[in-house]
Amino acid sequence: MNLRILHVLSSPHLGGAEQVCLYLAQAQLAAGHEVALHVLIDGRVTEAARAAGIPTFCSDTGQRERRLPRRVRWETATADLSATTRQFGPDLVHSHVPLTNLMCHRALSRSSTSWIATIHGSWRQFGYAPQTQDRPYLKPYLWLRHGAGAFWTTRSAARVVAVSDSVRRDLERIGISSRRIVRIHNGLPNGNPLISAEAGRTRLSIPADALVIGSLGFFAPVKGFDLLIHAFALLAPRYPQLLLAIAGGDVLGQDSIRRSLHMLAERLGVSGRVRFLGPTDGKGGFLSALDIYVVSSRTEGLPLSLLEAMKHGKPSVVSSAGGCMEAARPELEGLVFKSGNVQSLAQAIERLIDDRELRESMGHAAQVRVQDYFTLRRCAEEYEQLCHAVLAPQGSVAKCMPSHG
Repeated sequence: MNLRILHVLSSPHLGGAEQVCLYLAQAQLAAGHEVALHVLIDGRVTEAARAAGIPTFCSDTGQRERRLPRRVRWETATADLSATTRQFGPDLVHSHVPLTNLMCHRALSRSSTSWIATIHGSWRQFGYAPQTQDRPYLKPYLWLRHGAGAFWTTRSAARVVAVSDSVRRDLERIGISSRRIVRIHNGLPNGNPLISAEAGRTRLSIPADALVIGSLGFFAPVKGFDLLIHAFALLAPRYPQLLLAIAGGDVLGQDSIRRSLHMLAERLGVSGRVRFLGPTDGKGGFLSALDIYVVSSRTEGLPLSLLEAMKHGKPSVVSSAGGCMEAARPELEGLVFKSGNVQSLAQAIERLIDDRELRESMGHAAQVRVQDYFTLRRCAEEYEQLCHAVLAPQGSVAKCMPSHG
């Protein structure tokens, strides 16, 4: 049975959650479903959606919300979503971020339209918001606020999807029933042929004989790029061929974190060997140019950037916090460091630097794991099973639920 599915996003920026949403929408369109996207603010997300042939509804051009009080913005956003729901007439609405969970709860909790919420990252990530940099006492408050918010805003959702078992456990900790949670790992589409390492380095002007450590993501404290620079500074004196490359964009156009990372590299004396690249460089040969991929995050859900690096055959060093170890399994596709510990991070990176055979074997295993399991096809099939389960008569729901395997 073909379905009408409305995906909902809030941000104009194209981050991991937004990319997962677009991948899934494209797969659902290809499977014959009628799919549309509702976005709060026009931007890169709507551009990418329209380029992919996804019908898109947008609340406004991004100007109105800047001059209205927050409460009015939320009420307006909810009214816009209600209007889109009436116009498109979906069988199911799929929310992808905390703000749209709130919108869906307000707009749909008393309607006959079912909705599901995908949680792409733990509520713990908000404890590392930029404002905690100089006000660390805010961290417990933000954890409490966003943990309670995740519980409250999803209580009318038919199901809550966790992108990793780590996220699932954090949702259970705040009181969401395990019976309502479904774990569906992210997946990647079969893309164009990968750029060769030589071509990637040529594009980015990286010497052929360099040993390159890299990471990819928004410049935000939760990504732990400061930890990575500190670890690199410990290793750099012993390995003159070592380079560090970090690609990403600024959060909401604020460059304060990126500037602080530049200053940290200068203070540690490694600025000449650390490269900060733009947000599009990840798809322009960046991952191909690396020898080792690092997820230095203080917490993560299941980052697409890690899956992309694995698809490129890169061994990884990943944080012990979050769902990274569910993709890059310890001692199989990558190494794990203790989250937040610079020494542990440096030791794991050094182990891969010193053992080329280990790098190659883990890189090959990573590529095979993505090809065999972390596919968009498998991910979309599990979401389709979930959609049918939500819409099925009550007695047949259990038969339709996706596997937790």
